Amino acid sequence: MTVIRVGIDLGGTKARVGIVDRVGNILSLGEKIFIKDFPDATGLIQVLAQEITQLLKSNADWELAGIGIGSPGPLDSARKRVLNTPNLTIMAYFDLVEAFEHFFDVPIALNNDANVFTLGEAMYGAGQGMGVVYGMTLGTGFGNGLVFNGKIFDGAHGVATEYGLAPYSESIVEDYVAGRALERYFREFSNQTLGGAEIYTLAAAGDDLAIKAFKLLGYHLGQALIPVVRLIDPQVLVVGGSLASGFAWIHETAWPILEDLLWDEQRGSMQMVPAKLGAAAPIIGAAALIEV
Repeated sequence: MTVIRVGIDLGGTKARVGIVDRVGNILSLGEKIFIKDFPDATGLIQVLAQEITQLLKSNADWELAGIGIGSPGPLDSARKRVLNTPNLTIMAYFDLVEAFEHFFDVPIALNNDANVFTLGEAMYGAGQGMGVVYGMTLGTGFGNGLVFNGKIFDGAHGVATEYGLAPYSESIVEDYVAGRALERYFREFSNQTLGGAEIYTLAAAGDDLAIKAFKLLGYHLGQALIPVVRLIDPQVLVVGGSLASGFAWIHETAWPILEDLLWDEQRGSMQMVPAKLGAAAPIIGAAALIEV
């Protein structure tokens, strides 16, 4: 029998299930499931459970060790339920672990989606072999995670690195570095309303205003990460999420802000890099919540 784990990437707009082996390889991927198609959490969980069951049926040699879930936070300190998250409202105060336990008699583990993204990158991706890895996801929201010596740092109350909702400028950090910020910047520059993927397409084709929007987002990201660099001293800052497609432009304005503040011991050692695992990182990281 081959021991496998299931990883569930539960995002603000879509969810996806994957089968992951002991060393972080994805053996099988389910279809994308769109959150907007479900009026409540119960229906979504039923479909996810069905997807997992179908994937498991595809190989009789697989032995399921457990299911790991990455969800937008904040989560309760016991890591059983989602609290009042602004990015996945149908899951607010929903007992997510208990819901999956009705379908599967294996360990179920839950953690913040950005935490599991960071865990995946720390164990198998851009932060592999490093002791202090700080990860962030730029997409619907702005997720942050910290992995210290191979373990997610949750904090005393389970809400460490819930930084996207922290005060920044005239609002919160997320309003300046998430997808809606990129769309707002581009709209202000061009008087056009486009989504993030469309803005990236323009930027990749050389559109100056689209590139300018990514660079402004990078400026605010750099400013927002100053406390992270000062307080945590990570070896690497890993950038993922849908907006990481524009990493080159984001890095161009974010990194100089941080580099200017580095101590001599950090200079040349600390890096800001794009995620290596891409869209697979949250699934692999969620699966890694189950130790095998």
